[in-house]
Parts: sequence; structure tokens; C-alpha cells
Amino acid sequence: MNRVFRYVLAKLLRLLPLISFPKVNVSIFRSFGYDIDKSARIYSSVSIFGNIGVKIGARTHIGNETIITGGNAKIFIGKDCDISDRVSIVCGTHEIAYSGNKAAGKGIGKDIVIGNGVWIGYGALILPGVKIGDKAIVGAGCVVSKDVLERQVVIGNPMRVIKNI
Repeated sequence: MNRVFRYVLAKLLRLLPLISFPKVNVSIFRSFGYDIDKSARIYSSVSIFGNIGVKIGARTHIGNETIITGGNAKIFIGKDCDISDRVSIVCGTHEIAYSGNKAAGKGIGKDIVIGNGVWIGYGALILPGVKIGDKAIVGAGCVVSKDVLERQVVIGNPMRVIKNI
């Protein structure tokens, strides 16, 4: 799909009331080529952009102002997930440039996998290359920089495991 058309459509989507017409929001994102189950609920203020592949499972809820972005990678979100508001899921990063004028070198992408039944709290940041296991819980504001095992509860920055359920 034409990038300009996608950009305009994404801006129009943000004008909708926050949770109005979640099926319309899903349909619009599906028209962008993202693989989103029709039963998912996505707020109109969610942004998905970048050169990424996205797959979102059945009955998954993605909250207000969440950003899903990156480059040259895929983001898999399982079924029955609850992703709160203002979560950032970022699969793009850079190599370190040891020479030249910039510290950020070549851009790279690393896949992110979020399992089934995962709950991600408000404002969490999911970094490139991580896997979050089924039914794990990520606390509000947590920076997920390494894998989270199935049924683990993680909080903080730096991320730490507080219990297994």
C-alpha cells in the first residue's frame, strides 16, 4: 500500500474517539497488511509503523497510545493478551558505530514474541529481541530488556523477577 496513503489513513484513525469502533480500527490495520485477528480490540490512538511484520492473536486488547514500531523484524503478539495504555513495543535498534560522527551505527531489527495470555502494564517498554512467555505479567513502567519466562511477574528498570505464578 502507498506510504502516503497509509500515513493519511493512520492520522485519520487517530481522530476517532479512543475506543470507538474497535472493529473498524482492526480492519484499517488489516488493510495496511498487518495480520490481526478480527476479534482483537485496538484503540484508535494505537500507532503501528515502520518496516515491520505484525501478527496479533484473537481476543487481544491493545490500549490507548500504545506504539508498535521498529524496522526489519517481526512482532508476534499472542491471543488473549491485555496490553495497557502507552506501552511501547520496539523491535528496531542500532549497532554501535565505533567510527564516524554518530554513536548509532547501522539499523538492525530483532523479532519480539509475546506469548498467549500475557498482561503488560501501563507504560511498559518492550525492547528488541525479547520473548515474553505465556501468561507472564509485566508491571507498569517495566523495561523488558531480556526474556520473561512463562508465568513470571516482572517489574522495574532494570527489570527484575518478583515471583512465578
